[in-house]
Amino acid sequence: MRTNRLLGRALVTLLAVTALAPATAATAAPTTDPGQCQSNATAYALDLRPGQRLASGASLVPTPGKTELVMQPDGNLVAYALGNPGGYKLPLWHSGTYGNPGAYALMQEDGNFVIYRQGGGPQTGGAIWHTATYGDRDRSYMSASFADNGLLHVSGRSQYSWWSNTEEQHVRVCSTGIPWYRGFWVQSATVWLVFQKDNNLVMYRKSDGKAIWSSGTYGNRNALTLEMEDNGDLTLHENGQYQTVRWRTGTGGNTGAYALLQDDGNFVVYKQDGGPGKGGALWHTGTYNKV
Repeated sequence: MRTNRLLGRALVTLLAVTALAPATAATAAPTTDPGQCQSNATAYALDLRPGQRLASGASLVPTPGKTELVMQPDGNLVAYALGNPGGYKLPLWHSGTYGNPGAYALMQEDGNFVIYRQGGGPQTGGAIWHTATYGDRDRSYMSASFADNGLLHVSGRSQYSWWSNTEEQHVRVCSTGIPWYRGFWVQSATVWLVFQKDNNLVMYRKSDGKAIWSSGTYGNRNALTLEMEDNGDLTLHENGQYQTVRWRTGTGGNTGAYALLQDDGNFVVYKQDGGPGKGGALWHTGTYNKV
């Protein structure tokens, strides 16, 4: 059976939520408390257990109005962040298997999560995408799990699990928090801010999905990481030995500074004791009047 799990520092009591069903309209996301400097600790998830499939046109919706995983009729498996009811949905990840009408996703008994063409299957072939999580190791819990923070996680029989790396983060970015890796995203009442797989940090308007700001860092050969430095400078830097900075806010010299994605659509770096209604802004995207 499909189960609903609360993911975080520990597993807790199972809760009933939306079952596997066709995609439905979203409800508005609640405003997040900006007074914290941490990633979201918990998330509700729906699981596909071995032998279960996500049919063409069906979706997993752990918490209505937050995110959904859709097996689209065109054959593409897509994770969406949901915005205004009936409005634009932001794609966070996709399998790239469009052009295969009727394709479906199957959590196999061998621990592999596979997308098959219409009419295909483990015995007949026709696989067009998989997570490579099959193997000989014994795993007591195998599943393809989609959480309402946008993360798709496959736990199979192999040594390694598979992750989509699309986990929602907190609206406040601090030097005491974890760095952002490609695929991470955050939302306010009016916008999404997404660190895309092409290394670009982009802000999208919820009302129509239009990009209204970006860091312009797309196309860098090496993977970048978004991080609030101890000196208060928000940077996008390369991974590895040298950590070459490719973009920065130029707000160094302000220990304890933090960045905040606001409900008015502005992304702002504040001094340690600053904030909305208090002043102390050091840098901003200038997008407060574009939502």
